[in-house]
Amino acid sequence: MRKGKGKKDDEIVSLLGKGTEVTGDISFSGGMRVDGIIKGTVRSEGSLIIGSSGLIDAEISIRNISINGEFRGIIRASDRVEIHQDGKVFGDIYSPCLIIETGATFEGRCNMNDGISQEQERDFSLKSIPTGSGQTSESSVSEE
Repeated sequence: MRKGKGKKDDEIVSLLGKGTEVTGDISFSGGMRVDGIIKGTVRSEGSLIIGSSGLIDAEISIRNISINGEFRGIIRASDRVEIHQDGKVFGDIYSPCLIIETGATFEGRCNMNDGISQEQERDFSLKSIPTGSGQTSESSVSEE
């Protein structure tokens, strides 16, 4: 997986250090490591590493993400999401590949079918469920 002039897609070219907080929209190319705090939206065709002291509260569209710190929000990864042993994720993940190490925390939903639309998702939650008497009943799945 080489790109351009010999640079790896995952090469870290940006760093948000510990003690730094950014609020707003962030976009970057290549790879980025976050040891500080980001609140807002993050978009990239590259990779993102959340270090052990990193905290991101955002909606993310990324190729790869590796989580050692804490994430809150929505992750849309085109390639993979990795939650390492000390990583914590509170939110929803949309990715074709999810890796969760032993000891990691994940509270949320994961959708590994990238092609599902919001309308299909709604239709899926309103489905017929057979009852013990051979009849079907309409039900709606809701989360609180």
